[in-house]
Amino acid sequence: MPQKILCCGILEKELEYVLQGKEVEIHYLEPGLHVDFDKLGEALVQALNDINEDSVAVVFGLECHPEMERMVTRRGGRVIRAKNCIEMLLGERLAELDAGGRNFYLTAGWLENWRKIFIEGLKWDEIDARQNFGYYDRMLLLDTGIIPFDDEKILEFFDYTRVPVEILPIDLEHFRREVEKLLEEGKS
Repeated sequence: MPQKILCCGILEKELEYVLQGKEVEIHYLEPGLHVDFDKLGEALVQALNDINEDSVAVVFGLECHPEMERMVTRRGGRVIRAKNCIEMLLGERLAELDAGGRNFYLTAGWLENWRKIFIEGLKWDEIDARQNFGYYDRMLLLDTGIIPFDDEKILEFFDYTRVPVEILPIDLEHFRREVEKLLEEGKS
């Protein structure tokens, strides 16, 4: 019987890549729900109830919702041990990068969904975006090599934030290890 996984849609491509050939059943929640804790909480609980599996593996950051761990473990699930999707991908490298300046991190999923997250979800116009992103020195777009970037989308995001976007090549080994660890916990 395949292990069941519930994941944020932001990491859909990365998760499917690291789990190629594994017997799993993956369910996704809409990207960007974390901007509204009530919506994320409702969607998470509904999905866990729908999946109805005692040991579902949840690939969401612990800080995506203040009650993430409690909501998941209350329903018998396990949640990956990372604050957010960026920490899932970068691990200890995140602290090294943060030491080099004030960075805002993007994945291909974030780039694909930035309008849904910032404009629709947070209701930020360009002025709000520039005020909120003005703190950052740069946007680091994490390039896993599995999803091609659209230069026009990068430019549109830059136009919205006015913060330089730099592409940072990364591998998925840390993410792979964290997901495999989460799945192994479900077997014991």
